[in-house]
Amino acid sequence: MTLFEAYKSSLKKLHNPDVDEINIRIILCEINHLNSMSDFYLQKDEEIRDLPLFHSYFERFLNGEPVQYILGKTTFLGREFLVDKRVLIPRQESEEVVDFAIKKTIDLFGPKQIDVIDVCCGSGIMGITFAKSLNVSHSYFSDISNDALDVCKLNSKKHNVEGLFYKSDALYELIKNNIKVDVLVSNPPYILKKEKLDKSVLDYEPHLALFSDDQFSVYKKIISNLDKIKKDILLAVFEIGTYSKQVLEQYIQNEYPSYEYGFIKDMNNKERILYLIIK
Repeated sequence: MTLFEAYKSSLKKLHNPDVDEINIRIILCEINHLNSMSDFYLQKDEEIRDLPLFHSYFERFLNGEPVQYILGKTTFLGREFLVDKRVLIPRQESEEVVDFAIKKTIDLFGPKQIDVIDVCCGSGIMGITFAKSLNVSHSYFSDISNDALDVCKLNSKKHNVEGLFYKSDALYELIKNNIKVDVLVSNPPYILKKEKLDKSVLDYEPHLALFSDDQFSVYKKIISNLDKIKKDILLAVFEIGTYSKQVLEQYIQNEYPSYEYGFIKDMNNKERILYLIIK
C-alpha cells in the first residue's frame, strides 16, 4: 500500500476528516521518515515502510489517543520534545507565553547572564526553551509529579541543558534549598472542573496538571513566595486560563500592591499571560 492509498482509505474512517486528516499525514510521515508535508506529497506513491505499525497507530488515534502520545513527541517553537501520558501536550498558546517571557526577559536584563526556574515544569518545554534561547547560567525545574520530572530530565538531556530538578509543591523545595533566580516561568493547572474539555484530553492527559480549584491556589502559593527566591529583580511569567484573571488580579491587588503586574491576551483574544516584576 502506498502512502496516499493509506491516507485516502483512512479518511473514510475519521469522525471529523476536515480537522483530523493532518494527523494521518503526520503519522505517515513519521513511519516513512519524511521531514515535511511537502515530502509527503512529493513521495505519496512510496510504499509504507511498516503497514502493521500504521494500522496500530491509526487504531489508537481512532480510539481518541492524541497523535503526540502515539508518536511520543511534539514540536514546540521549532524544537522537538518527548511527551507521553505523564505530561501535558504543549499547546500553541504556551508558545505565545514563552515567546512573551523571552522578550520581556531581554527587555529587563539585556545580555546579562540569568538564572531561570520552570515551576510546574511538566515536560520542561518552558525552561529548556529559555536555556536554548538566552544567556542562562543555571536552569531549575520543579514539579509535584515525579513522573513529570522524569520526562523533563529526558528532554533536558535531549537538548543538552544541564539543570537541577526538584519534586516540590510550588516553591517550597526551592526556598528550602535557598535557590535564587532572575526569572520564573510557570504553567500551573488552571482548568476548572466546570469547563468542557475534549474527551481525548480527559481520557489521556494527566488530571493533576490540568485541573485547579476555583481559587487557583497553586498560583497563590507561588506568588506568595516570589520574594523569597528573587535576586535583585524577579520576572515571573505565568500561563493562565479563562477564569483566572479576576481572582488573581484581586489577590495581587489585595496582598501585593507594590508588585508591578499585567495581563496579556493571546492571538484568540483570551487572557493568557500574567507577568509580575518584583524589585
